[in-house]
Amino acid sequence: MTLFRRSVLAGAATLLPAPLLLRAARAADGKVVMASWGGGGARMWREVFAVPFQKESGVETSVVEVPDPAAAVAAAQGRPQHNAIVAASYQAANLARRGLIEEFDEADLPAIQHIPEQYRIRNTAGKLLGMPIYFIYYGIAFNSTLARAADFASWHALKDRKWRDQLSITRPLFLGPYDLTLYAKLNGGDEANIQPGVPMLEAVAKNAISVYTSMASLQQQLSRGEVTAAPFYSGQIQMLRREGQKEVNITLPREGGLVLSYILSVPKGAQDKAAALRYLNACIAPEKQVGAAQSGYLPLAANASLPAALEAELGMTMAEVREKNWSPNWYTIAADLEQRIRLTEQIIDRAR
Repeated sequence: MTLFRRSVLAGAATLLPAPLLLRAARAADGKVVMASWGGGGARMWREVFAVPFQKESGVETSVVEVPDPAAAVAAAQGRPQHNAIVAASYQAANLARRGLIEEFDEADLPAIQHIPEQYRIRNTAGKLLGMPIYFIYYGIAFNSTLARAADFASWHALKDRKWRDQLSITRPLFLGPYDLTLYAKLNGGDEANIQPGVPMLEAVAKNAISVYTSMASLQQQLSRGEVTAAPFYSGQIQMLRREGQKEVNITLPREGGLVLSYILSVPKGAQDKAAALRYLNACIAPEKQVGAAQSGYLPLAANASLPAALEAELGMTMAEVREKNWSPNWYTIAADLEQRIRLTEQIIDRAR
């Protein structure tokens, strides 16, 4: 009787309509629940990455908006509600050092072959922390009615006292991994030796009239002329100018800037890891990389080429952007992140 029932059930399965079989297969594939910052970034992730992936793979995919994806993983304490997150590379490295994200081999992420080695984020054992997805570069944003690009031909121009009370700097949370690291590089150090950057950061901080607390606040300050210049993110200025705010621009000093890369990672202990890995690999497809570039996020993948109109907005080819910007070792930066942040807090206090 049992054998008869099994044979009937097996035969019945072959008679199921194709849509029912497809839904059953999709259910077995699990789902992707991705954490992203809110606003325009989350909309971009839905339209460019999540919706196309669901259509292509049949895997249910959603993008959940949170204040900070990396902080959401840390707060979950090993019981994450998401199985994919986007994070700044230094944040992912910090999570990895705390054992809070999965680590992978190249075999897990075959699409990483399209990401140049200098952009891959690894731990000391050589394990990958996820899929590097895109980047923005760190240059000097300025109000073009108050200054010219030539005024900031070098990063060292930010130390000039003629800019006293005319600059803005970011919070220590970013000042430590970004500005201090860059200034160390400009003065003979690197991401492992940040002390050469301290005098320069002190000089820039003395010229700052404010510490901006959000990207939106600095954008407003620059647009209104309340601030003349600030180290800032290329994608934000690109989108401002596209919206018609031509009084704000960005320049890349002759020494180059920083590649501020972002990575898709899988929280440790997340459900549906296989589905998340499919998502990570799919997001490197050239059409998705170009789609993200429409919102100011530049492709890390070597097999993605930007349309001429986007390169015209940048004022550089992608090859030039990559050549002129330095990608530090974010895992090294994460090793003493808290100390770097405390150091920048002290520098800001001394500058006041």
